[in-house]
Amino acid sequence: MLKPASLLTLLLTAFLTACGGGGGGDSVVAGNDDSSSSGDTTTVDNGDGTTDDVTTSTDITNPLIGTGSGSSFVSGALNISSTSLSAGGTANITATIVDGDNGNAKVVSQQYGVVFTSICAESDPAKASFSREQVVTSSGEISVTYTAEGCSGTDVLSFKLYATNDGEIDLDSVLDAASGTITVQAPEVGAITFVENSEPAISISTIANPVLPVLSEVVFRVLDRTNNPIGGKEVTFALSNTPGGARLALGEGVTNEDGEVKAILQSGTTHGVTSVVATTLANDGVTEISTSSQPVSITTGLADQDSFSIALDTFNPGAFDVSGTEVSVTAFAADQFQNPVPDGTVINFTAESGAIESYCATEGGRCSVTWYSAGDRPGQHAAGLNRVNEVDQQTAGTVYGMTTIMAYTMGESGFTDQNNNGLFDANEPFVTYPEAFRDDDWDGAVDVGGTSSLPVEFFADFDYDGSYDAAPATYQGALCTDAAKGLSHCGSLMNVRANIRLMQSTATVAPTIRFFEQSGTVVVNGVTVPAYTENTPTLAGSGTFYVVLQDANGNIPASGTIMGASGDGYKITGTSGPVPNSIGILDPTGAQGLPSFGAFYTVNYSAETSPISIEVTATSGDSVNSYELN
Repeated sequence: MLKPASLLTLLLTAFLTACGGGGGGDSVVAGNDDSSSSGDTTTVDNGDGTTDDVTTSTDITNPLIGTGSGSSFVSGALNISSTSLSAGGTANITATIVDGDNGNAKVVSQQYGVVFTSICAESDPAKASFSREQVVTSSGEISVTYTAEGCSGTDVLSFKLYATNDGEIDLDSVLDAASGTITVQAPEVGAITFVENSEPAISISTIANPVLPVLSEVVFRVLDRTNNPIGGKEVTFALSNTPGGARLALGEGVTNEDGEVKAILQSGTTHGVTSVVATTLANDGVTEISTSSQPVSITTGLADQDSFSIALDTFNPGAFDVSGTEVSVTAFAADQFQNPVPDGTVINFTAESGAIESYCATEGGRCSVTWYSAGDRPGQHAAGLNRVNEVDQQTAGTVYGMTTIMAYTMGESGFTDQNNNGLFDANEPFVTYPEAFRDDDWDGAVDVGGTSSLPVEFFADFDYDGSYDAAPATYQGALCTDAAKGLSHCGSLMNVRANIRLMQSTATVAPTIRFFEQSGTVVVNGVTVPAYTENTPTLAGSGTFYVVLQDANGNIPASGTIMGASGDGYKITGTSGPVPNSIGILDPTGAQGLPSFGAFYTVNYSAETSPISIEVTATSGDSVNSYELN
């Protein structure tokens, strides 16, 4: 490297030569006496006991790259600080640029570009690197650091010399090249690490489930002590446990260029959890280095009947006389082991009236669709359709607006696993179900009509035979022992299902207010409960009366309806406020003396000074109804 004094000498020499100084073309030495020159070549003292011949010529036609300069120059060679590296090791590499037509003097008067490459650095992925990929220099010297990053064996290095154009390397003008080799020792195994499970959960092997696969790819990576991947390393696999016969497709593998190796986990025949243990040997061929994967769950992925349900965010929307009122409908699904079904499980929906999105795909064992009011409401359908609707037991008339929604998906009927083997045994308790149907009149049985003796309520024809099938005598599911299968159990699956009702209440008419007084007790289904008589109360000094609010169809008022009670000279306690989020069933048989549907409130009052009246109000949107008691 040129010292500051040497650089000053060169600049002064060039300046004086340009001015004609020094006479006869001889160079002039300025500053300290550490250089001499002849023609356009100057000898420079490097300050370390060595000298370099450098050229100040700007007309160089034969630039060369190699090591040294002058008589010591070796063309096409690189100066490598260490040609034998450990895995992950580094080496400093230098080269010089000389004028081949001028005694191989180092070029300090012209700019060149040098690009660094090697076989390992250009591999994919790269297994070696340089501290920089290229350099532009006018000092005639090049220095770069090489690092082995997974390379093993002999690596061939190349420095290519280029001309420059406005300070940029002209890659179309290769002027010369130099090369060298470095031998990198085999990497020393430092660790084996878990990378990923392609599937954190897989289905039991006997179930073909497009949502939940039966295989999981478990990936590991072998690294050396400098955290670089090691390719070509043998790794063996084992399972931590083998639930239901879970197994590995292969017991060993070899790492790829990224140091990665893959084990294939195949599920067994029962519910469980397992992990893969990967082992490789250190460089001594004896010491074992192991790691374990994250656990993989083995589960059915199929919903079972007693783990399936649906819910509504609003049970009494103001929808009977308003179209477009929305209700969110959410389905919940879990398998035989009460684990949520896999994300992406599709659940279908159907509704007695209105409109509902046809399906949703689960996430975390649940998903939601939107129902909205539209079209004919229950009780308004044409008689020729033979539709059935829920009937008010007290009046034997249709309950206007009561709407059934059904959700269903493929699953299992359910059994009690008495021996905890995760499989149905023929002697274990189980249930079976007929084909799923939407119970529009809520009587628990599919209704038929007309002359065909086929259902007039929607049913999900599981086997697509065009008829409604009763429950079989064998278990409907996928988790069976071989002995149970021999008795025809697990011959098919079924549609798990859930029905729920919402009441389409009127929204544009003020609710009616009905008054009741308690008149004793009555026994209903073996339970003693209060009995009531409808009567407008006459106020006394204190007492209790009851209020039932109903919409225009005799049902519970719409969500958001408010019941209020206030006293003029009376202290009021009891219940008031919004109507419940409910379909509003009060007294279906009339045994208690109340209507079948409505919102029920208790009003307690006691006279204060100068009692005058009590006012009861029912407010639904902009509609208000009120009644004053004296």
